[in-house]
Amino acid sequence: MLSLTRKTDYALIALAHMAQTPEDCCSAREIASRYGVPLPLLMNILKLLTRQGLAKSARGPRGGYTLAVLPSEITLYDVIRAVEGPVQLVQCADHHSRGSSEAVKTTCGLISSCPVYSPIQLVHNKLIEFLSGVSLADVVKQSRCECAPELVGAPGDSFRATVDLSGL
Repeated sequence: MLSLTRKTDYALIALAHMAQTPEDCCSAREIASRYGVPLPLLMNILKLLTRQGLAKSARGPRGGYTLAVLPSEITLYDVIRAVEGPVQLVQCADHHSRGSSEAVKTTCGLISSCPVYSPIQLVHNKLIEFLSGVSLADVVKQSRCECAPELVGAPGDSFRATVDLSGL
């Protein structure tokens, strides 16, 4: 089963909270207590999001975190990459840094004779395409909409969506 990690869940929760309160500077403690997220883990995640340019921090008594870019410019791919590293479906799948022509490849001794390498590469590319096509704005919009309850869950639940891969 392919699912998002808790780190990615918590990153999405924090970013969604910031997106819903764009005029406020949100403290890690506020986000952690509101959604039942472990504060030490959330603080580390917020540091990663800040380093990757998805969030920005402000010090001081009224400090905290805000989005560094518009919610429509942050994709699920960006969030996963920020907290987990490169998205790689399987060891032999190419992964690319968005906005860069640099491809990183992990070699596998089976590639030359592997019967599933090409199909898995197609699935990997579709996964990247899907994750790059879902923005934080989409996630926030869906969380407010009762028309898609499968996208709304309890804090800590994984984001789940059905992806049509029949065109592969």
